[in-house]
Amino acid sequence: MPTLFFDKSPQTQQDTPQGQLRLSLPRLRVPVQPAAAARIPGAPHHHGAALFRWKSLAPTHGPAAFGAIVHLHDHAAREQQPGEPLLSPVAFAREVLGVRLWEKQEEVLTALTTHRRVAVKAGNGLGKGFCAAVAVLWFLHVHRDSAIALTTAPTFRQVRHILWRQIHRLYRSAAQSLGGEMLDTRWDLGDQRYALGLSADGADQFQGFHSPNMLIVVDEAAGVSDDIYDAIEAVMTSDDPLLLLIGNPTSIAGAFRRAFHEERRIYRTITISAFDSPNVQAGRVIIPGLTTAAWVEERREIWKEDSSSYRARVLGEFSDQDDDTLISLSAIEAAVGIIIDAEYWSIDSETFLPSDRPLTDEVVIAVDVARFGSDSSVILRRRGNCVENIQALRNQDTMQLAGRVAAAIREHHPAHVLIDEVGIGAGVVDRLRELGHPVHGINAGHRALQADQFVNLRAEGFWSLAQRFRSGLITIPNDNELIGQLANLRFSYDSQGRFKIESKDEIRKRGLPSPDKADALMLSFLPPNGKVKIWI
Repeated sequence: MPTLFFDKSPQTQQDTPQGQLRLSLPRLRVPVQPAAAARIPGAPHHHGAALFRWKSLAPTHGPAAFGAIVHLHDHAAREQQPGEPLLSPVAFAREVLGVRLWEKQEEVLTALTTHRRVAVKAGNGLGKGFCAAVAVLWFLHVHRDSAIALTTAPTFRQVRHILWRQIHRLYRSAAQSLGGEMLDTRWDLGDQRYALGLSADGADQFQGFHSPNMLIVVDEAAGVSDDIYDAIEAVMTSDDPLLLLIGNPTSIAGAFRRAFHEERRIYRTITISAFDSPNVQAGRVIIPGLTTAAWVEERREIWKEDSSSYRARVLGEFSDQDDDTLISLSAIEAAVGIIIDAEYWSIDSETFLPSDRPLTDEVVIAVDVARFGSDSSVILRRRGNCVENIQALRNQDTMQLAGRVAAAIREHHPAHVLIDEVGIGAGVVDRLRELGHPVHGINAGHRALQADQFVNLRAEGFWSLAQRFRSGLITIPNDNELIGQLANLRFSYDSQGRFKIESKDEIRKRGLPSPDKADALMLSFLPPNGKVKIWI
């Protein structure tokens, strides 16, 4: 017999003799027989198969109708048929797992019934992993024919000992109802119905998964590389996929941050602050294990409210910059498209640093030459302090790239052309000199002018570039690649206390692309003689 579905919105407001009564209960999606549904005022008259994409139905009827819905839900639960999703994730947590969720956890789980993509950034100790575990168990429970749930995290240790430990704990309390075989990081319910924990150390691990019902959970999402997110997107091509990103907002770049910024339009985004915790709000322990007011106060004293750690791990907010970030995102974004007063800026031909002379319209071209197939060769042109154009070129041999640079020289008549001469870059320099162009080869790995303070010329050049951004004395185009590369630059100090910038190889090991555009920008501000003065 065809099934009718009736949705109950999360909050119902009714007038009673004692005043206004607000009933706060999870939304229910309840299969009922058409004859029974006819007795429910306002029930939609629709027949057909069930999907759990909920549509709000504002209840306008009295407690009798609400009581009928609850009664019908109880009746339906006893007559559940295979393949029929009956419970919302919140109802599943309460009725099948027998667990208590707090308000923000309910918000996250309910969002999975209305959105394909849900991103959750949260502080520490707020039950985000518990929430993800409930989502995995719920998803397979309501899909009785074919469903796959994949979970991942930056390391397999996190997959096994954090999220799957929560899954095991919840499963044990309801194993008879949930069924299947629970293994270390796999829950088997059939050949086409299972959950699996995968490490994020290789994109190939996400290949070959196909199901009409897919759930992908990314735990500690800020630490997962873009390569893994690209692989996840390939899995998201199934009929009705769900993606849940959840974690501390500890990185200022990457796919997790983009979900809250550039890609926000396709995500349901949720922020959970420690100040949302019932324990913090009440000033006492309401829910054991949840963040407390005492912990928040300790972190405030130790980390300070303006620190990156406090913002990410207490407030659940992305930091403007990590403690080892070279240039803050706000300084980079402030440089996009700004106009700088010529009275306060000029380019000193010796140091390429501010001077009190008028702004020059001098053109400089800088070229960062690709070393690997995945890298891009970049030709950057700036006029004075303003970057006018950035070209990223792939699969260019030395002759092709030299030809491109020669064309730019003929068109723009630069005062200086600076080319990264390390490795195959030397071939580009030699070819351009053969053509009669007075180019300057730069080896950023050479000794810095202030060798007691900087590891090499590259570190010195990036330090100087950072000062320009901090002072608001540079203009860049609205280039997301360049902005992301600049925001991801990290620094450290060697054993001698000298300033050191993260190498391209180290950046690749973090799963990020080579900062080719950022290197070209740094190169463009190095003087041809390789000397950079300390700018304070």
